[in-house]
Amino acid sequence: MFVVMSDSHTDRRVIESIKEYYQDKATAIFHCGDSELPSSDPIWEGITVVAGNCDDDEGYHDFLIKEVEQQRILISHGHLFYVGLGLERYSYFAEEKKVDIALFGHIHQPVAQRINQILYLNPGSVAQPRGAHQTKMYALVEKKGKKIEVSYRNLNHEPIPDLQFLL
Repeated sequence: MFVVMSDSHTDRRVIESIKEYYQDKATAIFHCGDSELPSSDPIWEGITVVAGNCDDDEGYHDFLIKEVEQQRILISHGHLFYVGLGLERYSYFAEEKKVDIALFGHIHQPVAQRINQILYLNPGSVAQPRGAHQTKMYALVEKKGKKIEVSYRNLNHEPIPDLQFLL
């Protein structure tokens, strides 16, 4: 099981809380950008993080690819692929990189969908939710046989009932 969060926008405390809760339970923790914290901040120890459009620190990467639980995972904020307009550009890039899962942030809304066998996942925002779900949230991802379980959680680490998926 791994954890995905995004768009914390200077709220270091929420990153710290999620990290502390999962550091001994999760195989990986991802942050999809827009933390607005320095890339040298010790909070990032044990967290894979990328640059968002609000992160002007040169120490962040625009995207990374990691192997976790036999899954090849692409992590990006998504703004460079215009994810606010849809996933078409990001899906071309993910397919080119031959990944199983493509994580992204930027739109502050939960997304969990498959396109051409790749799972695209946006964990929503831990600080500034937008859209239909006005809950600050993150996602847990766990492989279940040939499928992947995605469980969106509120900041009390409780499942959000209508945001539980087996894809």
